[in-house]
Amino acid sequence: MKVIKDSAIYLFGELVSKSIPFLLLPYLSRKLGVEGFGELSYYQTFLALFAIFIGLSQDGAVARYFYRYGKRSLDLVVTTGYAYTITIGALGLIACWVAKSEIMFYLVLSSIFQVFLVVQLSIRQCQKQALPYTLIQLGSAITNAVFTVLMLEIYETALVEKRILAVLCSNIFIAVLAYIIYKRKTATKIFSIAQYKLALWYVIAFGFPMIFHHGSFFIKGQLDRIFIYHRFSEADLGLYAMGVQIASILSVVILAINKALVPYLFERLKQGTVTLKRLQKWAMYSLFIVPIPSLITLLIPEQLFLWLLGEQFQGVKYYVALFLLSTSLIIPYLFLVNYLFYHGKTKQISYCSVLSTGIYLIALGGLMFTEIRYIPWASVVGAGGILPVLYFMTKRVG
Repeated sequence: MKVIKDSAIYLFGELVSKSIPFLLLPYLSRKLGVEGFGELSYYQTFLALFAIFIGLSQDGAVARYFYRYGKRSLDLVVTTGYAYTITIGALGLIACWVAKSEIMFYLVLSSIFQVFLVVQLSIRQCQKQALPYTLIQLGSAITNAVFTVLMLEIYETALVEKRILAVLCSNIFIAVLAYIIYKRKTATKIFSIAQYKLALWYVIAFGFPMIFHHGSFFIKGQLDRIFIYHRFSEADLGLYAMGVQIASILSVVILAINKALVPYLFERLKQGTVTLKRLQKWAMYSLFIVPIPSLITLLIPEQLFLWLLGEQFQGVKYYVALFLLSTSLIIPYLFLVNYLFYHGKTKQISYCSVLSTGIYLIALGGLMFTEIRYIPWASVVGAGGILPVLYFMTKRVG
């Protein structure tokens, strides 16, 4: 019963917290316009990029430490990871100050607190604290929306920058609050320099290979926007990015279910009640589900999208349908990659990701010099290309 209850709480929190930005889309689309939305999407790619190097997958390192060694000395890993983030983040802030790039300064600062927040969420998740996890999520989504509306209503110029500032304020507020609550419930321990060095080595050893893993996701999920921004118009990017944004609702649902079930999947793998063969079967069967969301979208009238977003977003339905296809391929991917995560095979995961990224880049490189409407197919090719590689990789580990 606890599995069902926790899963329901996680799913509720994930869906509600992620639905708030979605509900904000009609407001943002009208306030920023299609060109402003394209510019915002361009800068958001840098936020995702900075988080990879500043964060170094600390949420994964914290979760794996807890599952392997328990709660003992967990705070050592958390504190050491935060120290790493502050150090690397400070270097990034100095670089932005030297380059006199105010908007990049905000993005680096926002990524620092985003890392802090994600780690706090990971702590709650691995300890199966479903309600605190959900409250942090909801708090982040609500403050993000509130700060955004306040900024865009108070100011009339540089609205893209104001949206970025709103995200920064939200990240700072929730990350600091979550950390204060965490420290109040954590017994203070004194660790030696040698222990801090060991913890730093653990964070780096776990996180460094994951740079390639998350870097490949960045390339497949964000790099196209940088190319589109420089090759096509901001309006083209705005339409393209809106398609991605709407399709991401499906990934929210999939990842919410995954987050809720991963702790229990790892337990079943440890007990031997779930085997590799069963996971591989589930991955194969899930391929029949993949095209369904796209087919449903094609049946929806285009006018409904225009009613929600505004007349400027004519043609967005096409992009939504294609990005739903690539997003649906996350389902078989998660069945396989979670098995590798359980066994700590981060190098193998990175290898698969790099190979998949290579496939995607070849497709993107070829399609980039055609029309913008063909570029989403690169995402479909990249998402599907990793599946056979992962299948054989899990077979080798098993």
